[in-house]
Amino acid sequence: MLTQEKINAARQAVERVTGQAAPDARVGEGPGLTLRILDGKTEIIAEDANALARGYFLLAEAADAGRPPEELRQERHFAACGIMLDMSRNAVLTVGAVCRVLDRMAALGMNLLLLYMEDTYTIPEYPSFGRLRGRYTPEELRQMDDHAAALDIDLVPCIQTLGHMAQFLQWDSSAPLRDQRDILLIDSPDTEKLIEAAIRSLRSCLRTRRIHIGMDEAEGVGLGRYYLQHGAQDRFELMNRHVRLVADICRKYGFAPMMWSDMYFKLGSARQQYYDPEAHVPDEVIAGLPDIGWCYWDYYHTDPAVYDHMLREHERMGKAVFAGGIWTWSGFLPNIKRTAATMSPGLRVCAAHRVDTVFATMWGDDGAETDPFLALPQLTVFSEACWQGTEAEGEERLGAYLTGIPEKASRAIAEFYLSERDFRTGKSLIWCDPLLPTAALNEPLAPALDRYRQALDRLAGETPEIRYARLCFRLALQKGEWLMEARERYLAQDRAWLARAVTHTLPALRDTCDALMRAHRTLWERDCKRAGWEVLNLRYGGQIARLSEAEEQIRRWLDGGIDRIAELDEEPTDDRRYAASFYHALATPNSTLSGI
Repeated sequence: MLTQEKINAARQAVERVTGQAAPDARVGEGPGLTLRILDGKTEIIAEDANALARGYFLLAEAADAGRPPEELRQERHFAACGIMLDMSRNAVLTVGAVCRVLDRMAALGMNLLLLYMEDTYTIPEYPSFGRLRGRYTPEELRQMDDHAAALDIDLVPCIQTLGHMAQFLQWDSSAPLRDQRDILLIDSPDTEKLIEAAIRSLRSCLRTRRIHIGMDEAEGVGLGRYYLQHGAQDRFELMNRHVRLVADICRKYGFAPMMWSDMYFKLGSARQQYYDPEAHVPDEVIAGLPDIGWCYWDYYHTDPAVYDHMLREHERMGKAVFAGGIWTWSGFLPNIKRTAATMSPGLRVCAAHRVDTVFATMWGDDGAETDPFLALPQLTVFSEACWQGTEAEGEERLGAYLTGIPEKASRAIAEFYLSERDFRTGKSLIWCDPLLPTAALNEPLAPALDRYRQALDRLAGETPEIRYARLCFRLALQKGEWLMEARERYLAQDRAWLARAVTHTLPALRDTCDALMRAHRTLWERDCKRAGWEVLNLRYGGQIARLSEAEEQIRRWLDGGIDRIAELDEEPTDDRRYAASFYHALATPNSTLSGI
């Protein structure tokens, strides 16, 4: 019901987003969203507070663009449409940052926010749960939930109750709960107590009836300590037993659960692959499943037939939920091209299947290098598919108005990536060693650098996001120019070129790396809790130290202190392109773990 309190909350959210007073309009209640002009007065008819906020936002955008108010009638094509923020890869957004995201979601008419929290919430009975990880207190969760509820947005916990638990299981006090380093021990009373304590704690903080219980990518389940204790088991039955247990606990506390579906498809695949077209979940396994939502996650495919097949298989299991993606996990800048290429067919097929709930994951794999606010212009990929249908118009325009990141800047940011494929050349250039041949280059370097130069020319503006993006391109460009010539010049004994590198090129690279670290820290401290920054600080510090070492090695060689630069004598190889898309492999091919 649109109470005056809800109307005020919707207006204020749009005012916070746009920085100006919401347009004057009469407000009425009705299905969907209608904007119309009656007797010269604009009227908004909305079904809830965030539909109303969308109405105010569309009117504000038209007014700022100098267009007259547009009469329209829209309705949700998906009952629930939203995003999932990853709070488990070192970056935990502050309460204020989450509320800023909620305001922007409301302005677009999105009504679902999942917080992915492996161990970043509080379980009172387990003091090591989330220790030193920036975990949310119960009061912080309640503050975010209050803000979401005022805007008619459902704030849903997305937790883990099987795998992805390495951060919690690292502590000695967690030893009785381990099957393997990142998987909980099934059929253990200690594990059941942990899960019930977790769900009980969340119930005390949040209004929602939904909960996401995770359970993805637990490929080693039953094969660690469980195997030593119980021997070989039917792993389908093992999963079913655990899922039923967790679902029963959820219902005890008034939650309706959903979970990632991939483990069932992997167990049903001869190749243990989620998207294996031959994967089959047997009917007798499905008969033992509880009534929960089955979350199909896919942000990889461009062929609608894949999405169609996978949704049909999920519908055999029960209610299908779709988790697509806004690509924030390829490093430093969002992969805008890949988001568009994969989500356009995915959302079209979801609409054809009448999927009830869709959301965009915004993962932070490999250290949460990409600030999620850089990717918020792409929220419109989902919001407009929801409200306008899959032939939506104006996505880029609305995304720019929502965030203040101009369309031109977003198009420039997209050029950090070659295409819709997940080629992480920019990230590789930033993190790769300046001497050892560790870069993972899936494209020719010279045209990539030309693309970066053109992007730099278009990245005008002085917002923190634009300054940061410019430095990402500048460092990748400078590093790429160095790598294109350094080994060749060394092998040719070009002492003059290497002498200039010592006095100019490498110091400039070090300065740019330091400037990027500081710009990155500015965004982090604006949006995230402090915990987790040390990971990126260590990476930047390591890169700066290696640039200094490269300078010193070349100087020693020039001065005759050493007779060779061993790293530059190594022949480059392209034998590890996938692995070297991640920081640890870009920094070094050697082990950073003792004893390995």
